Amino acid sequence: MEEFCRNYLKFMMCLWDKFWPPPEVPSAPPIAHPKPTITPSVDIVAVLYDFEARGQEEMSVQAGEELCLIRDEGDFVLARKLTGNMEMGLVPANYISSLSFTSSSHVTMDFPVKPNNYILNSNSSLSSESWYVEVSSRLEAERLLLSPPNALGAFLVRPSDTNPGLFSLSVRNENKVTHFRINMDSKKQYYLQNGRTFPTIQELVTFHKTNWKILKTPLLQPCVVEIDIHETWERSRSEFTMVRKLGQGFFGEVHEGVWNQTVKVAIKTFKQDDLNRSDFEKEISALKNLCHRNLIQLLAVCSIGDPVYIVTELMVKGNLNDYLKSTEGERLQNTEFTHIICQVADGMEYLEKKHVVHRDLATRNVLVGEDLICKIADFGLARLLKDDCYSPENNRTIPIKWTAPEALLYSKYSTKSDVWSFGILMYEVYTLGEMPYKEWNNREVVTKVTQGYRLPQPPLCIMKMYNLMLLCWMESPQARPSFQELVEKLTHIQRTV
Repeated sequence: MEEFCRNYLKFMMCLWDKFWPPPEVPSAPPIAHPKPTITPSVDIVAVLYDFEARGQEEMSVQAGEELCLIRDEGDFVLARKLTGNMEMGLVPANYISSLSFTSSSHVTMDFPVKPNNYILNSNSSLSSESWYVEVSSRLEAERLLLSPPNALGAFLVRPSDTNPGLFSLSVRNENKVTHFRINMDSKKQYYLQNGRTFPTIQELVTFHKTNWKILKTPLLQPCVVEIDIHETWERSRSEFTMVRKLGQGFFGEVHEGVWNQTVKVAIKTFKQDDLNRSDFEKEISALKNLCHRNLIQLLAVCSIGDPVYIVTELMVKGNLNDYLKSTEGERLQNTEFTHIICQVADGMEYLEKKHVVHRDLATRNVLVGEDLICKIADFGLARLLKDDCYSPENNRTIPIKWTAPEALLYSKYSTKSDVWSFGILMYEVYTLGEMPYKEWNNREVVTKVTQGYRLPQPPLCIMKMYNLMLLCWMESPQARPSFQELVEKLTHIQRTV
């Protein structure tokens, strides 16, 4: 009755209030306004593996701990514990994963145990999934899925190496791996094939696990990643089949090969007599932990017997020098030249931070894949060889035309000598693979360069890029820019090209 009267006889509301008085509402307590606080940004890192300190400067940590990152120290970071006596010390950089947040944030520690060359994704909604692995390439995903204990139906989701910001689904089917691109439509819905879309990648995976016949391959279990970071990458030579010789470099022959009759790889061969055996395992361990989108990924080694194999991913379009001379290379424009050079600079900046000197940076040692993806090869291999392999008396050919004067005259190799070589590489790119100093022999080049001669500006090269080349060719190594500075300058130029 009350509801009817109030809804349909509103002009008599005062009368209805007397008949049916509204209930008393208690007064609200006064609102306490707290003083505003400033929440500073804190770099918090998660410890992935147990580490036992080996000296006073280092700090022992356990997997799962949270640390406050103070500063980067190259291969180590200086960090402070957040509990107990707030101990501070050095921890290996590859034993931690970033969890940056503000001090008022709520943080859930949710990360898988993975080897240090598999990076946790910044997208926390994916990094917590057991099937997500941030591998550096399609080939590395195949290596993982084809390795024991993985079998039919093992799968993983990874970042796409050809479409930054997107992802791919890789699934093992018997002794081969099938890759599916995870697309995104205009509404930011994910799909593998036109028609059915999903708001998240998790829902996409769940659907295709149930409806696996659409992909014609089952998604049975997430890929198992090796968790022993000290595992050896030594493999039996019988696992590899040579297909054809790709070339001959300073470090040895390079062949296209097949691993376990399924995966195409590149195989570089050495003679046992040339290897520095005392440091071989240590240097291979260092090389396998180098992981960057513009570096060729080391996959395996065969060091027992002759010749020694260094097995890496295979790039479909060969080396950059041959690519520049091809019909496809001749169609490149200024934007593509800059894109190539920026990729090489990015890879070299990473090596610079890791204190790795290349010694033979040139277009012949940069490999090209689909969508003009460029990756540096042969980095660090110099440290596997005996020192006398670099002696001028040795019958090998030192890359005179790419080598800095201090390295030629005094065997002083450093990141700054790599910067000199990078300048020569830039010249090669803008001349479509032309031999530098083509009118002179090696002896004449040494004489001219030490007297101050520098290569001229290529016709296709803009002035800003040529000025960078000249900086790379400064006589004093200290006067040359670092790769970090080169990346900054190139990024600025790239925005204007």
